[in-house]
Amino acid sequence: MHQIDTKLTLVCLVCFVGGTALLEGGTLSNLQRPFAVVAVVAADQPVNKCVPIQALGGGIDGHEKGECARMLSDKNIAEMLSAGLGPLTYRLRTELAGEVWHWNPRGTWSDASHHCGYWTSDDSVADPIVVSYGYRLPRRGNTIDQANDDGFSRIADGDEDSFWKSNPYLDSHFTGDSDNVHPQWVVIDLGTAKSVNSIRIHWGTPYAEQYRVEYWTGSDPMHLHSDREDEWRLFPKGEVDHGSGGDEYVRLSGKARSVRFLRFLMSQSSGTTAQPSNDIRDRVGFAIREISIGRLESNGRFHDYVRHAADRHKQTIVYVSSTDPWHRAEDLDCNIEQPGLDFILTSELTNRLPVLVPVGVLYDTPENAAAEVKYLLERQYPLEGIELGEESSGDRACRISSHNYSRGPTSPATVPG
Repeated sequence: MHQIDTKLTLVCLVCFVGGTALLEGGTLSNLQRPFAVVAVVAADQPVNKCVPIQALGGGIDGHEKGECARMLSDKNIAEMLSAGLGPLTYRLRTELAGEVWHWNPRGTWSDASHHCGYWTSDDSVADPIVVSYGYRLPRRGNTIDQANDDGFSRIADGDEDSFWKSNPYLDSHFTGDSDNVHPQWVVIDLGTAKSVNSIRIHWGTPYAEQYRVEYWTGSDPMHLHSDREDEWRLFPKGEVDHGSGGDEYVRLSGKARSVRFLRFLMSQSSGTTAQPSNDIRDRVGFAIREISIGRLESNGRFHDYVRHAADRHKQTIVYVSSTDPWHRAEDLDCNIEQPGLDFILTSELTNRLPVLVPVGVLYDTPENAAAEVKYLLERQYPLEGIELGEESSGDRACRISSHNYSRGPTSPATVPG
């Protein structure tokens, strides 16, 4: 028997079938013949390594009302630990639900006298936080969310007293960038291709002074792996440079076009507010009360294809680039709860290892995130890191970069870092 060297070398012979290639004239060449590729793998020289007890861990997430206490009993925690999983991560269900997270039930409102506005949880060390909640956003723009999926867009709810508003922290006042760098948008899915030549926008305040109305040439722009040849195209009369707000009708084209997806791309805000306010966040961004899309007939009759309903399953599907985290005390979602930070970080579930903890991003404020980090550091909890948002893979979500988010507002408050 041949002696086996401790240094094992594997040689792999892989055959590939050559693809087609375009000739200069645009025709396809014949298939190339198979060719061999040799790959040498040195097993004693790993490129990377995985330590299971460090790499494989558990996660704690938000749950239905009362489930956290029932699930995280001493007995159940012991059973969870018996699985042998190592590090722990804290998942943020409120971010998937499109809600703002009151990570500490104690805190302050920007409009304290009316218990509404922008919330900042208390960063002082007091009684341990056992449970926390999310708050629904009354200025919500998305029809669909990735949690209970039981909300709806205010752009197509049929109520002209409600409205969607974009996230004020994406305005140039906070980012320091031109507003053209962070244009805000609304995409509406009519479900099937419709014959469209006109729109009506009922603006809130602030409204868009400059915006574009576009249509998608392909099948679906809101999911990955779309045909690369598809694109957003401007309607012939879809560019508005001097919008004045209010009820605005726009004739997009002389001849109706068959389209399914429309995008409203907003770049310059009026910078106005409906009510007097010293908070700059009330005056930046864009607000829309309702959108109608349809066909204007020769007799002047407008046929609206948008289904307006305060119901996720009955309204036309709407997607938005961002949402204003403004909310009220009455918007508490008591049916979903997050386990308290102190409860988790002092429990046996951590295995005495550093924990990955999130802060709210897409539906929260830099002030609230900074307060949470300060609180965790004051408690001297061992942290693996701070995750911005929930599973921030970039899949139709991450519209706020960590760079811009960390700058924070210059008014009415400044966030360090």
